[in-house]
Amino acid sequence: MSPHLWLAAFSHNNRITHGGHLFMVEQSSRVSRRRLLQGMGALAALTVIPAFPSYASASDDSSFTKLSTLLTGKSQLPENFTRVLLAAFSRIDSSFSSKTSRLQQWIDHNTVSANEISSKLAADPSVADLAHLPTDILTGWYLGVVGKGDNAICVAYIEALANQVVADKLRPPTYAYGAYGSWAAQPL
Repeated sequence: MSPHLWLAAFSHNNRITHGGHLFMVEQSSRVSRRRLLQGMGALAALTVIPAFPSYASASDDSSFTKLSTLLTGKSQLPENFTRVLLAAFSRIDSSFSSKTSRLQQWIDHNTVSANEISSKLAADPSVADLAHLPTDILTGWYLGVVGKGDNAICVAYIEALANQVVADKLRPPTYAYGAYGSWAAQPL
C-alpha cells in the first residue's frame, strides 16, 4: 500500500478506495490519529535537541546568575529562563561569559551597588567595553529579547519579568489580534 493510502486508513469504516479498487484495512494495522500526532511530535522534538548542546557550556555561568540577581533585585530567578537567556547571549556574543566574569570581578572589587553600576561603568575607561552589559542583561530579563535588529532573539514572552510584574492584573495575549501593524490602522 502506498504512503498516501496508508494515511487514508483513517477514513470511516476502515475502507479505502483507490483507482476503483476497494481495500479493507484490518483493525490491528490501524494507527490512531492521536498516536500518529504523538509520534510526529516526538520526532519534531528530537530534531530540536541537537541545537542546544553547543551552548551547554554556557549554562553553568555563575557570573551571569550573580549579575542577574543583582541587576533585577530578585533573589530567585527561574532556572530554565536563566539557562535559555544565557544561551541566547552566548549565541550572539561568543565572549559573553568572559565579559560577565570581568564585570562581576569589577563589581566585587569596587563594591558597586545596582544603582551605581551604569554611572560608575561609564566613568571607568578600563571597563568601557562592558558599559552596555547591564542594560542588555536587564532587557533580556524584562523584555525576553536578546540582541537588537536582525540579530534579536526572542527567548521569552509571558515569562519575561515585565509581564510577571503585572501578571496579577494583566494577562498578555499569547496570540496576535491581527497582522503586524494592524493596531495602527484607523477605526472605521
